[in-house]
Amino acid sequence: MKLVMFCDYGLDDAVATADALAHAAEDGYSQVDLVAVGGNVPPQVSLRNAKKLAAELSPSVPVRIVDTTAERQPYEFLTAIHGGDGMGDLIPDGRAEACGCPVLPFSAWTEMLARGGFDLLSLGPMTLVPRALAQGPRRFVFMGGNIAEEPNFHGYEFNHALDRAAFSLCVRHAHTAVTMDTCRVPAFNLQRTELGADSLMARLAARSRALTFTSGEKGCYIWDDIAVKCLRHPEWFCCSLERDRDGNELSVARYVLGKRYPEILGL
Repeated sequence: MKLVMFCDYGLDDAVATADALAHAAEDGYSQVDLVAVGGNVPPQVSLRNAKKLAAELSPSVPVRIVDTTAERQPYEFLTAIHGGDGMGDLIPDGRAEACGCPVLPFSAWTEMLARGGFDLLSLGPMTLVPRALAQGPRRFVFMGGNIAEEPNFHGYEFNHALDRAAFSLCVRHAHTAVTMDTCRVPAFNLQRTELGADSLMARLAARSRALTFTSGEKGCYIWDDIAVKCLRHPEWFCCSLERDRDGNELSVARYVLGKRYPEILGL
């Protein structure tokens, strides 16, 4: 069983990737595919960041990186939130050259997906996700959308806003939605928490927190890693059916464990 992660490599995607890769073997995955898409950063930057992360981390299973730069897709470059390189400027760009993982073009990679042989985790805009969904993942968890929480990008949650049509198409599949409502709870807010651990995951989370004080973000939420937690520990969440402002029916995860984010992350 493989884990497929669609990531638009900002800081929260980086934390999510570090978390997922560290536990992939114990979660029963034999391989992780990192699909680097545009969203928080342009696709080219996302690809470079995936390579940098793979070079820095010590994954518990083999990793492949999927290059989507030939595909049309929307993106912004949110440097105020994610730093000049999209990942807080913590890893030198030259580290991408040290990545020893196979890099596959998106079009060829989609043909290799075995039906039902993977779990799908989408952490960015969903423009390219339908092509993976067509191969029938065992589970589909995504970070995106909002129900009652104040939106953060042109009246919508960022991932939803960048491709509303793709979002509406994808949520017709069985899914678990980690929306802004899932993430924006006091237990997950890091803005008043000093992070002392020295792992790369901790440094990425601390950098995300530091940038909220200059960007004006209301709180610090490591959005995408909550989706990893939901995939890894579904018992920490309950789900309810909700409708968003576009009429999409979402199976929205609600956090019920109660522990604060630094505790469950080990920071």
